[in-house]
Amino acid sequence: MDNVNDVGDKLDQLERDGYLLVEGALTPNETEHIRQRINYARQQGWEEGLNSVGNMWFDTLLDREPETYQPLVGHPSIRPYLEGMMGKQCQLRSFRAHINPGPYLQEWHLDFHGYWQEKREAEKHRYAVSTVSFNTTFYFQDNEPGSGHLKFVKDGHLSEPKYIYAGDWPKFEAWCNAQEHVILYPKAGDCVVFINHMPHQGAKERDDMERSNVVCHYQVTPMHDGVRYVSSPRGYTGTFPFVE
Repeated sequence: MDNVNDVGDKLDQLERDGYLLVEGALTPNETEHIRQRINYARQQGWEEGLNSVGNMWFDTLLDREPETYQPLVGHPSIRPYLEGMMGKQCQLRSFRAHINPGPYLQEWHLDFHGYWQEKREAEKHRYAVSTVSFNTTFYFQDNEPGSGHLKFVKDGHLSEPKYIYAGDWPKFEAWCNAQEHVILYPKAGDCVVFINHMPHQGAKERDDMERSNVVCHYQVTPMHDGVRYVSSPRGYTGTFPFVE
């Protein structure tokens, strides 16, 4: 991780492919501890909801148990990539944990839903900057063929998807399904770093599989609060992990 050339090569890969699988980002002890704490959060009823596709989400765990979850923000295994991409302008937008307690097939979506709109808007103004954001997802169980996976539209970060801004979700999902895909099977302790305007879909292939993860969304400032995004921003103070 400390090898500058290795980080540069990995960032080239991220820019080219839109994602980067970091194997063994967490130690087995870190992985098991956080897995248990996410399950504890469910037992306490701290979730914000459980949606129709089988995704239970938690937005308050970083505030409830900072001693458990703060180490994931700019984690040492991921920091070289985040710093290499954004430097001190790296801002934690949101922190969200998930549990998939039963059958789960996520809808195709972009976390940074408004990326292409914001890009076009920036081009209208002389000094405006088109922003970008990244996702780091830490996994706490093995996703394997036959159990669970993460799927991307191949090269989906390089061109605007069809139908999404017309609000025609059935056509958007059909378009995503018809594209060439990349399928990842992250293991417990792995982290997937990816560009947040890349269409993606998580899934359980075995309904009884235990599946949970923690997602840190990072954005390159400036990012105004009105952008169309999957999560709400945490605010400003204390959200820049690499500013000493």
